[in-house]
Amino acid sequence: MLPRPEHWLFSIQAFLAGVLALAVAFWLDLPRPYWALATVYITAQPLTGATFSKSFYRAIGTLAGAAMAIALVPNLVNAPPVLILAIAIWSGLCLYASILDRSPRGYAFMLAGYTTAIIGFPAVDTPIEIFDLALARTEEILVGIFCAALVSSLLFPRSVGPAVAERVALWLNDARAAGRDALRKIDPGAREAHWLQLAADTTKIEALAEHLPFEAATDPAVSPLAHSLVPRMLMTLPMISAVGDLMRELGALGGPSPEMASLLARVDPAFAAHAPRADATMLEGLDAFTRARGPITCWRAFVELTLALRLRDLVALFSDNDALARALAANTQSLDKPLAFPLDADAPRVRHDEHARALIAAATLSLALIFCCAFWILTSWQEGAAAAMMAAVAGSLFATQDDPVPSIRKFGIWSAVAVATSGLYVFVILPKVHSFETLALALAPALLLFGLLIAEPKTFVIGVALGILMPTTMALQSAYEVDAKAFLNTGMAMISGMAIAAVTTAVVRVIGAEWRAAQFVRANNRSLAEVADIRSRRNDAYLLGLMFDRLSTIAPIVQSADEDMPDAMRQLRAGLNMVEARKARAKLPQRARRRLDAALLRLRRNYRRHTPLDSRALAALDRAIRALRGGDAAEREALLALAGLRRCLFPQAAPLQLADFGGHP
Repeated sequence: MLPRPEHWLFSIQAFLAGVLALAVAFWLDLPRPYWALATVYITAQPLTGATFSKSFYRAIGTLAGAAMAIALVPNLVNAPPVLILAIAIWSGLCLYASILDRSPRGYAFMLAGYTTAIIGFPAVDTPIEIFDLALARTEEILVGIFCAALVSSLLFPRSVGPAVAERVALWLNDARAAGRDALRKIDPGAREAHWLQLAADTTKIEALAEHLPFEAATDPAVSPLAHSLVPRMLMTLPMISAVGDLMRELGALGGPSPEMASLLARVDPAFAAHAPRADATMLEGLDAFTRARGPITCWRAFVELTLALRLRDLVALFSDNDALARALAANTQSLDKPLAFPLDADAPRVRHDEHARALIAAATLSLALIFCCAFWILTSWQEGAAAAMMAAVAGSLFATQDDPVPSIRKFGIWSAVAVATSGLYVFVILPKVHSFETLALALAPALLLFGLLIAEPKTFVIGVALGILMPTTMALQSAYEVDAKAFLNTGMAMISGMAIAAVTTAVVRVIGAEWRAAQFVRANNRSLAEVADIRSRRNDAYLLGLMFDRLSTIAPIVQSADEDMPDAMRQLRAGLNMVEARKARAKLPQRARRRLDAALLRLRRNYRRHTPLDSRALAALDRAIRALRGGDAAEREALLALAGLRRCLFPQAAPLQLADFGGHP
């Protein structure tokens, strides 16, 4: 596939920034100007806000890593095992913090870790020069950062806001299609795959939106729009799931009533309309349907009422998401309509911390560095420092993946290609270069290709490997100098360091996507036990926020590993229904409240023990439902919540016979 125009634009931006960084580094007479060029290809991103974000946190991480190298090397250089252990532990701790912090800020932690290795290991032979080395390396990297940010902001900048709005618009098209599928008899497996894709795309959109505050052209008041948008996007998924379950149950009961069938006939085109007026009209129709419902006399009427309420929520969410996306695209905080779905806008975005996974990744990196340095010392390897440096880089860059080994292997293979390419330049092309202008022209074909590879997500790893390794192994200086033996040794050492990182990771990182999915389900069970605990003082919004975050996090994991989707969606719906039931319980009659409490207590016991829900939990829910007459608003709210809970926890259970209400399904 041919590169798209925006890929060419990014490649040209990166090339010009790289040449500018190299020129500035030569002008400042920095000892290793090639680090400025390599930094450009590490930092540059297609979107201006992402480039500024990465530049800012890379600068912070570089300064922190350089400071730690200055603190460790002179004090521990006479005790090599202690120095190695100190750098390994520091790099591991930084990686641990980086994995836990899933915002752009996490990049600073990772940089602080492997920058210490990049500066510290080459300085062990001359520790007295550590400050000069750290200062020079920091200056070179800061030059590259500045040039990447400058060119990205001046030469056809691409804003994050419109990119987020574009992705949200595509997401909404898919979500509306999923909503229409929920109204039809679609294969449950296909519907689950659709939800999985939507949840994974939500994670990508949120990650992209986090770069908005770094753009000078973006109105600072626009960033909160993304804060309001992402929770609504996540809330859309359980609503679609609930509608699908209700439609299946209604079909098992003989199909909808004539009134419900007429309403559904209007909802389907409203989902496809994608227009504010259509959404507003549909909301009015759904509100009118629910107001016209009399006393609940049979299970079918109850299912239809619940379906109308969930459809109302879904239409409101679609309408809100459309309005927020339009505001993001226009770079304005003013919405063209009031938001229709009530959501706590001040609630913080809660994140689930995977401490075990972060600790294993950190331990893997530390062990890789220890093994690499031990081999360096035992063999008196002259270029061992280069191997240790690249082990730190390769072990850090891909640590967030469930199985980093394929990416590290790929990075190593293309690093070997980069070494071969730099050899072609060093021994064949550079001897014929006699000015900076001809140097820039000579580098242009390779650097432009690297930029095109980085711009395409499928070839990003290839582009980064080539962009980092070719400049560093070429070791460009103001005067042409070449040492074939040193060149080959350095190149082989770098590739060897990556190989050691890959082997260590393959041996130590034994957890995979299936293990992570199981851990998410167990964590959700603990949260559901807290939600079901009527005595708990924990904020329900916090617990549900954790479950939303787990759903958005687990989706790309399951998708990439081709695993079956765990019960995260049903768990989330169960949590939402339990929160609604708890809100209504205070206003219930004593008998009904006792039944509701008994049902929640039974669920809490199962979730705390991580045991499957059994017939006793179903019976407790049924008793609580039968104790509610639905005569006032509180009873009706509790009834809807408990019935929704029954439906998502026991989808195969037979419809409840509501004899107390005088009717049957």
